[in-house]
Amino acid sequence: MKFKFFILLFFLSTSVFSQSVRLDGVTFLALDRQGNSYVVCKERVNKYNGNLELQASYTSSFGKIHTVDVSDPFKPTLFCKDFVRLMLLDNKLAILGNPIFLPDVHILKPSLAARASENGVWLVDSYRRQLVYLDFTLNTSRIASDLSVYEGVPNYAVERNGRVYVNFSDDNIAMFDKFGALLRIIPIKTSGWFEVQDDQLFFLSDKKLMCQNILDLGAPPVEIAQDVELCAVAGKQVLTYTRGVANKSLLP
Repeated sequence: MKFKFFILLFFLSTSVFSQSVRLDGVTFLALDRQGNSYVVCKERVNKYNGNLELQASYTSSFGKIHTVDVSDPFKPTLFCKDFVRLMLLDNKLAILGNPIFLPDVHILKPSLAARASENGVWLVDSYRRQLVYLDFTLNTSRIASDLSVYEGVPNYAVERNGRVYVNFSDDNIAMFDKFGALLRIIPIKTSGWFEVQDDQLFFLSDKKLMCQNILDLGAPPVEIAQDVELCAVAGKQVLTYTRGVANKSLLP
């Protein structure tokens, strides 16, 4: 795929900066806490530094890359849903070891993957409607939670601060502990993607980037940006994609 790039930098008197890259066919975005951006275009992921200069690329041999989890920036985790493969890369996007064929560890139809903090990954097996923990070290899996009791289809998941968050298409986000026990249900209407930072939940709704304090659900969410197709948030940085342009800026 041929990419067209341009860099636009400008600084405002408030010291807020914005940078942009023009790309075609973007399907997923990620940001790590070191300031690197990851842009997925179907079966390829590109890594950019803090100045949005291309640093590395990786092309999957197993079709479209569904998600990239960079919770650990030294070991990005790639999930290729169609070919039920999970891959670990190094910080230069070189593959580490062999791709994991998930049915080999008894995960028959994985639909979501989220990196776990304890050298593993959380997976949603849509065939059995289960939240499963896979240990990379032992290459074994265990059932953490039965999701059949929840309405809606799981469509996004992350782990943050020892909590696992799974979004369901019925406008609810379920929060589990590290053993898979349900802690609470967060009634948020989101397009799928979301991010959790401390007590702040960032999410997309009707192409708007919103922020909700999950400790005060009675307060209305705050609108941050409009006309956003894809998004990623890490620290004070936000990466958005709209009509062929990926834009990186600081949160207000």
